[in-house]
Amino acid sequence: MQIEQYVVDIIRREMGLDQQHIWIQAQNRKIPPNSDDLYVVVGVVDFLPISSKSYYLPATDRERQILYGRANVQVDIFSRSNEARTRRGEILMALNSFYSKEVQDSKHFRIFELPSTFINLSGLAGGSDINRFTMRFYAMVAETKDKSSDYYEIFNEEMRVEAVPPADIIELENLQNDPDLQIES
Repeated sequence: MQIEQYVVDIIRREMGLDQQHIWIQAQNRKIPPNSDDLYVVVGVVDFLPISSKSYYLPATDRERQILYGRANVQVDIFSRSNEARTRRGEILMALNSFYSKEVQDSKHFRIFELPSTFINLSGLAGGSDINRFTMRFYAMVAETKDKSSDYYEIFNEEMRVEAVPPADIIELENLQNDPDLQIES
């Protein structure tokens, strides 16, 4: 899933962070012990598949597969200084920026309504005094994959069509003219 990388790219550019200060969740990175810098981590908490489609592209003789789904994206911002506390609003500004809208259009995803709250998780780190805030939002994602495929539009078998209907088919014209058939009105 690419959604994490798209969100990292948006926040990195809008907040002026380098690759050492923002990353995708579960990459086993650690904050240097004496660093007061700001760090941001992005991850998908869960993904709900909504639809999967497949269709043939005749111009290229390929099959296109598409998966649509809803991703629950989590963004954590933290620092040992007060920078996480003072800059957390920039996350929302970044996700609602013109650049974000351009990336969403070009990468075929859409960020739904942004949250109105950050959850303060500062106390979870014990005595290390890390200011940590987290927020979650939903994004609609479309992933595509093109692959080679066999597509058959000519078949070896022939269909036979009989010009005369079989005896067990009754035509409506005959019913209307049948003197033995009494229709009550």
